[in-house]
Amino acid sequence: MKHSMTLVAVAGLLGLAAPVQAREPGTPAAMPGGATSGVPVGANPPPALYFSSRSEIFSGDIYDANGDQTPLSIDVKVSALQFHWVPGNEILGGTYRAMMLIPLIDLDVAGAGNSGIGDITVSPLNVSWMLSPGVFVQTGLSFGVPTGEYLGLGQANLGNNVLTTGLDVGFSYLNDGWNASIHANYFVYGTNDANAFKSGDELLVNWTAMKAVTDSDSLGLVGYYRKQVTDDTLAGGVFAGGNKSEALSIGIGYTKSFGPTSLNLNIMHDVTAKNEAGGTKLQVNLFTPIKF
Repeated sequence: MKHSMTLVAVAGLLGLAAPVQAREPGTPAAMPGGATSGVPVGANPPPALYFSSRSEIFSGDIYDANGDQTPLSIDVKVSALQFHWVPGNEILGGTYRAMMLIPLIDLDVAGAGNSGIGDITVSPLNVSWMLSPGVFVQTGLSFGVPTGEYLGLGQANLGNNVLTTGLDVGFSYLNDGWNASIHANYFVYGTNDANAFKSGDELLVNWTAMKAVTDSDSLGLVGYYRKQVTDDTLAGGVFAGGNKSEALSIGIGYTKSFGPTSLNLNIMHDVTAKNEAGGTKLQVNLFTPIKF
């Protein structure tokens, strides 16, 4: 597999921010669905400092616990500025990298708008191992810092007002022109000191099945599955029957390589959404080295 395909591996590993209905109402997910779709998540790029910009336009509606559409609409535009440091060090035989993400958010929820910087995510520990030529696994640890504006329960918040901890593992098969990848993320939210609300733990799985059609172009399927696995609570009691979210999305991805720089485009549609925002999203990701 060419380096240019591997370079995009870290382009979306920290994701973006987009508010949805489950978790504390009005607060964003630690990582929106599909944030790493189209990315060969198991592999690290060669040692260097990298910059990426992953932008998303999402338009949809809020769905209730039965999967029925509510009158609430949602439109989100996000540009996530990401910095990736791959120093060339090894940990337990795997390559090390660290990352930071700064999301810039413009949102409209049922006519209520807000814009600004969301919760900054710092990922100090990520390690990738090559199991065999073209076969990689990765694991990492991230922290979502409460830097985004928080207005209150159910409002158009840019942040969660809590520290969020994320654990992830990724796998990529990058042989014969394939990028077959799966990225599983588990998020634990802290308790909001403003109102004693604690959002439930979430599992998010992003996946990719793309094949090179030329030396610089790849095309295929992308998608994600999100499942909230524990209940939301308010002051220690279960909130709204648990308020658990679930969503399934499928779409098409395309990657174009320009030497060490990669451009990735994904369009996805949520086919299932419960206690969740469902709709269509367009993602545009640019990834490039800035210092070799």
